[in-house]
Amino acid sequence: MKHLYFLLLFVFCFLDSRSQYIFKKNELPVKTSILQYAEITDVQHNNYSISRVLSNADNLSYSKLSGNYGKLGFTDHNYWVKFELKNSLDVPIFYYLEAAESITDQVDLYLIDSKGNILKQHNGDKLPFNKRSVDHRKTLFKIKLKAGESKWAFIELRNDGEKNSLPLNLISQESLLQTTYQDQFIMGIFYGVLLIIAITYLFFFFAINESSFLFYSLYVAFVALCQFALDGFFHQYFDRGNSWINLHAVIILAIVSSYFFGRYSEIILDVKKNSKVIHYGFKLLYGFFAIVLAGILFVPAFLKFSYPIVNILTLFGMILILVSIVYLFIKKKEVDLYYLAGIIILFICFTVVILINFGWINNTFSIENFSKLGIGLEIIALSLSMANRIRLLKTKKEELQTIALQKSEEMNDMKSYFLSNMSHELRTPLNAIMGMANMLETDSADPNLKANCEIIKEASHSLISSVNDIMDFSQIERGNLKLDSIKFNPFEIVQKLTKKFSQQAEKSNLKFEFKSDLSEGISVNGDPVRLEQILNNILSNALKFTSEGFVKFTVEAVKSEDKEIQIRFAVSDSGIGISPEKLDSVFEMFSQVNIDNKRKFGGFGIGLCVVKALTDLHKGKVDLQSELGKGAECIITLDFMIAEEVKKPVNLFPSDVYDLLDKHILVVEDNPMNQMVIKMMLKKWNNTRVSFASDGSESLELLRNNEIDIVLMDLQMPVMDGYEATIAIRNGEAGMANSRIPIIVLTADAMESTKELVFELGVNDYMNKPVDAKMLYQKVTAQLSLLETV
Repeated sequence: MKHLYFLLLFVFCFLDSRSQYIFKKNELPVKTSILQYAEITDVQHNNYSISRVLSNADNLSYSKLSGNYGKLGFTDHNYWVKFELKNSLDVPIFYYLEAAESITDQVDLYLIDSKGNILKQHNGDKLPFNKRSVDHRKTLFKIKLKAGESKWAFIELRNDGEKNSLPLNLISQESLLQTTYQDQFIMGIFYGVLLIIAITYLFFFFAINESSFLFYSLYVAFVALCQFALDGFFHQYFDRGNSWINLHAVIILAIVSSYFFGRYSEIILDVKKNSKVIHYGFKLLYGFFAIVLAGILFVPAFLKFSYPIVNILTLFGMILILVSIVYLFIKKKEVDLYYLAGIIILFICFTVVILINFGWINNTFSIENFSKLGIGLEIIALSLSMANRIRLLKTKKEELQTIALQKSEEMNDMKSYFLSNMSHELRTPLNAIMGMANMLETDSADPNLKANCEIIKEASHSLISSVNDIMDFSQIERGNLKLDSIKFNPFEIVQKLTKKFSQQAEKSNLKFEFKSDLSEGISVNGDPVRLEQILNNILSNALKFTSEGFVKFTVEAVKSEDKEIQIRFAVSDSGIGISPEKLDSVFEMFSQVNIDNKRKFGGFGIGLCVVKALTDLHKGKVDLQSELGKGAECIITLDFMIAEEVKKPVNLFPSDVYDLLDKHILVVEDNPMNQMVIKMMLKKWNNTRVSFASDGSESLELLRNNEIDIVLMDLQMPVMDGYEATIAIRNGEAGMANSRIPIIVLTADAMESTKELVFELGVNDYMNKPVDAKMLYQKVTAQLSLLETV
């Protein structure tokens, strides 16, 4: 049989020396291609044995191979390659033969010596890695020739449709070892850089939450995996068997990487926004990719068609991207230059590789090295583009933050305007209600009517308190809450609140206990309105959440040597109490013990929040102790500077009765109800003349034509508001004699900014509606007395 093989081989080859590569003395190659000595035949889908090939019973027609890389293109055919090797040396030689690409499914080498002996070696992607003839990622075979020995080599190649080429390189042991080390170094850098880039931009995605970074990271990761499979590393390290995944890894990874690159490019070029036609083109492309992937998964026979189709679809995707870039240039829209450079590099490299794969141009270089160089340059350019995108996103974010800040400020201004209007709209009718209630209570001797008037006043005060809390809540949010520093008597505030809440406790059948060691004669510097608000909210809460038992109000004062006084206000009750887990949250916004409490007891849930904020502004302390079902105790500790005794300006007007000694008041008020209330109030003042103006312009006319002593000015009016009227008066538009006339603002706007503004405009004093007759008389007489003494 061996002699028969030898005879068949001799006849088959016709002793053709053109197919013989000779190892010559002093010419032993380190690495060389023997393509020019090889011949190839395409046996279609036939599975021939080596004996049948040697017998040439099928009249196989061989053709010469040429160039540096024998290209087969995309094919699922079987091929046989033959060539002869001769050792002309007098010593044996050992070489490795690189016969095919790493992803070739099956490669078998048959070496036939002069005696007809056949040595068979196996390799290929379908073969389990540990059964390969050479344990290497490349398709290698061992070539051993004795001194003077010749051997014929026959190589059988089988593939499933992937593109293939035949390097047919003879490599010395030293060269293979050196090349392996070099490959490991270069591949380590190549894949290491891709891995770092993929992970880095994945982190950027989690940090920035911008989808382009996710798609770019996934694209780089899957491109790296695809190259990993093409280089044979996937089979060597990940899947050493012949599983379905190992055999289909390249095509699947190529599809996935192309998809992510398309999605990434769509975002970078903003395709969906700029061109719906191109956007639909991308959608169509993704649809075709999905169809190909489904064919690979469910139709095994489709695999051989999938490789060229994926290449064509990828080229179509590249063309879509280039069309998008051209479209943006036509529309004069900016395109990142790094991204453009990366796309150009990728397009050139990919186009060349596809043309080579389809056999449309001859290659004289390694596609493997060329594609890696292209991918490396492209990834560097695109990574620079993504780094530039981070800067652009940061700049855009800063711009958006600036716009958001501006809008926030505008919204705050609108909110302030709204709250100011709300305060005005609520206080204006309340002024009339409380004014009329006061008048009725004073003028009537009917006890039932007096009691009803008292109820109206209490309800109105409660509503005003809620309005004040809402206004202060807005100021707390903006950080604009401020304290006044004026001289006042805290004892008077305590007495006023004690009287108010003892009456309320009595109506609720509660025992109200009051104890104080605060001296009547001590005056301090501070904000009396805010102190009253703090105590009002604490006492109101105590009564609200106590249905039976008691409410106790204790005031303790301790003086220090440096003219300071510490006042401790303690309010305790026998109410529903607060559970320990709720104690830390009761001072937060919109907080009550639970929702049912809001339904049962009412309120906004911001009273204690305002208390905490105002106490902090005083640099004081709030201590809340409670036990569920057993009541609560709230202790407010505040420090005040004792006010120095200042000689009070002499008041030239009576203090026991309301008498202005024939002074003339101009009331500038547009609301008829408020005009009526203040008219009824001032009607009871002796020797007082009163004129009314419905807007600022009318007040200027009255000032020019009448001798006016003092102006009570509303702010929100039609035609000319109080701000404009004040400015006009101070500028002498009502006559230079009236430029220094006392102006007291009477307004329903309780905003702190409003108060600051009107004093900047030159008003002399300020009062919030509802107007208290006693306080108004004190302010009017104080200003008139001051004017008389100047």
